[in-house]
Amino acid sequence: MKSLQSLVAITAAVFFSTSAIAEDAKPAEWLFVHTAQTAEMTSDTTLVMPATRDIFAFTDRPNRMHAYMNAHEFVSLWDEGEGDTFKADPPNAVLTWVDGDEMKEAELLILSAETVSHGREIAYEVKLEAGDPPVGKLGFASFFIDNSVSDLPLYFAPGWCPSDAVCVDTSR
Repeated sequence: MKSLQSLVAITAAVFFSTSAIAEDAKPAEWLFVHTAQTAEMTSDTTLVMPATRDIFAFTDRPNRMHAYMNAHEFVSLWDEGEGDTFKADPPNAVLTWVDGDEMKEAELLILSAETVSHGREIAYEVKLEAGDPPVGKLGFASFFIDNSVSDLPLYFAPGWCPSDAVCVDTSR
């Protein structure tokens, strides 16, 4: 009987400790980087960037994962849908670019994004929050985008990795 009580106590301890760990586990918060040799502000509110490379996505500690998304996957974060989306809660971003021999930066709010030129470019609808207003052609552009969305599409579930991408989980 004593061994049965010990087994029940150990089982309960393991159950409650793993439940506490699961509750403490922080869901992955993805951040994104879109880089291009050139970009262009085609209006005061439209930034067009070539999507010649995939968008780099990564998480912070404790998850430490990264993946690559194509332009269509990335702009789908602005789709209408249930729960949080970038459409409902637009992400903050910082755009950096080279102007002559100067590095410039602007803090932007990304209101929407869509693929254009048959998926070879992404057109972002942006609102300047602070910094240098981007105008015309921009050289060596980097767009750093935060994740204000807590309910990302299924392909961002733990362990997700597209079949043609390189994904690394460095949390171990």
